[in-house]
Amino acid sequence: MSFMSQAVSAALLLAATGAAQAQTAASNFPSRPLRLIIPMGAGGATDIFIRTIVPKLSDILGQQVVVDNRPGANGVIGDEMAVKSAPDGYTLMANSLAITINPGLYKLNYDITRDLQGLTRLGSIDLLMGIHPSVPAKTVAELITHARANPGKLNYASFGIGSISHVAGEMFKQASGTQLVHVAYKTSPLAVQETIAGQTHLVIGGISYMLPQARSGRLRGIAISSMQRSTHAPDIPTAHESGLPNFDVNAWFGTWVPAAVPKPVLAKLYDAMSKTMNHPDVKPAIEKHGYKIGGESPDEFQKFVRSEVEKFGKVIKAAGIKPEG
Repeated sequence: MSFMSQAVSAALLLAATGAAQAQTAASNFPSRPLRLIIPMGAGGATDIFIRTIVPKLSDILGQQVVVDNRPGANGVIGDEMAVKSAPDGYTLMANSLAITINPGLYKLNYDITRDLQGLTRLGSIDLLMGIHPSVPAKTVAELITHARANPGKLNYASFGIGSISHVAGEMFKQASGTQLVHVAYKTSPLAVQETIAGQTHLVIGGISYMLPQARSGRLRGIAISSMQRSTHAPDIPTAHESGLPNFDVNAWFGTWVPAAVPKPVLAKLYDAMSKTMNHPDVKPAIEKHGYKIGGESPDEFQKFVRSEVEKFGKVIKAAGIKPEG
């Protein structure tokens, strides 16, 4: 046998051995507790969402899933911990769409589409555009006409620099060709309350807390930001059908693992997560808060994440958004 043939045979044997070892590891997985990193503090939307599903996920996996809150730097600290963790499937990370906004804001030491493998999107929630009743507009088209006639005189509230409400507001400005002034607040309740009080004219936020304000008349709900109407408010049109073609943004949560996690282990984690999200003890508890259950495969979710990074990166660059501090 020639040297080249020996080398090829050795390489094939090594590959086969590695595949067999990965399959063996997957068959025994998990054999100890798992850690689920949340790059935010306890009590936030992501934390509450994840803690709702963790008990059932632990049951299905047959091992305890321990939540590890690692807040700081808009989620970057927790994301980086996940990137650097051992790629054995025992460390997962859950985050909101903030993970796809951060690459456009910060110089990161990692690439989320290269160094992390998306597991699945857990769920998403529609955003509602709400305007103060004093604004003489009842539709998106009327709001655009009014804003164009009064450049720089209307403002919109956000939950902070780089938040989904900020990016969604800039998307609206860019898509409609309007000049709105951004007013950043520290929290979503404060931004909504200030818009109700008339200190700001427009706020884009989750339908779960925005819809009650619209139904009561404290705000005027003029559009849903997703491509399809919300089942919670079928009477409110989408921005897409209201004159902003392909306008599509919502708040979502997902899970990731280090990129080098073996495919068989990844498949086992995805199966457990999918069963958890669709379990009769979990799904209704999530949906009652206005969330749509996700469930894309790892490959589908990874493709979606790449598209979100690209979309938000373009918006941030065009708007010239810079991180605080």
